[in-house]
Amino acid sequence: MYLTIHGKNFSTIHFAGILGAGMSAIAQYLAWAGVAVTGSDRLGSAAEMKETGEKLEACGCRLFPQDGSGITAATDALVVSTAIEEDNPDIAAARKYGIPRFHRSDVLAAIAATRRTLAVCGTSGKSTVTALIFEILQACGKNPSVLSGANLVSLNEEGLLGNAFRGASDILVMEADESDGTLVKYRPETALFLNLSKDHQPVDRTLDLFKDLAGRTPWVIKNGDDPGLQSLPALHRFGVLPDAECRPEAVRAILANGLGAVIAHERDRTFASQTLELNPIGAREAQRIGDHHLIRRGARVQAAQRGIRGER
Repeated sequence: MYLTIHGKNFSTIHFAGILGAGMSAIAQYLAWAGVAVTGSDRLGSAAEMKETGEKLEACGCRLFPQDGSGITAATDALVVSTAIEEDNPDIAAARKYGIPRFHRSDVLAAIAATRRTLAVCGTSGKSTVTALIFEILQACGKNPSVLSGANLVSLNEEGLLGNAFRGASDILVMEADESDGTLVKYRPETALFLNLSKDHQPVDRTLDLFKDLAGRTPWVIKNGDDPGLQSLPALHRFGVLPDAECRPEAVRAILANGLGAVIAHERDRTFASQTLELNPIGAREAQRIGDHHLIRRGARVQAAQRGIRGER
């Protein structure tokens, strides 16, 4: 198995900084896909990273000290993140063997290009919404993949690291990080924009990145209530304001057997997601929750609809 990056195929890939959240997610996904994955990390001997390393090895990744020893003439490509400095021993070893180097975002973009990808964007809440869209699609039998910046409890409970899963379908839900400007590399089928505020980049710069991504994405969904996103073009809007296409309500009830349903209104009709298995906490009426949670619920229901319906 190989991954195609910029028109070339790579079957043996080394990750410098493999224990990081973003790098480990991609490494697991590629290992499950049959790519030979190796990696190193400066924190490889740290006690708090021991479990991460063990779970990566369990899914087929081979780990090395970050001294260049993990890179050989058989290595096809080196992947780095923004955190990796130029004097890193793995970079020196790659130069020695003439091995091409790619940023993490290049690899993520290459993976996304092979899937029906839903990219979750925003300056806050991305990991939560990414996880819940994935859970909805899983519950509906769509068997999606996910690449997230945080660990999902449901995947942890299956013995996985939790920030990645490779499903059998062609649907991929991924967290798209705007912090380093790499959004310009992605071409998803669907882009979901949650919010905009000053974070790693100035607001104007982040908005430009969002507009760039929206301009080459066929299906764009945005938070119609967020003031910062008003000038962002979108096919659909979610939120609590009256002019939003998707207006979420609170979860109405949790049944005695631990099942529930998300109810949402879309203009002149009402739809419900497939009934989802929730924590078995017994029969009770759910309390109404804050507007920011309602907005996020609307985001994930409307985004998950795309995968549930199989729309293109």
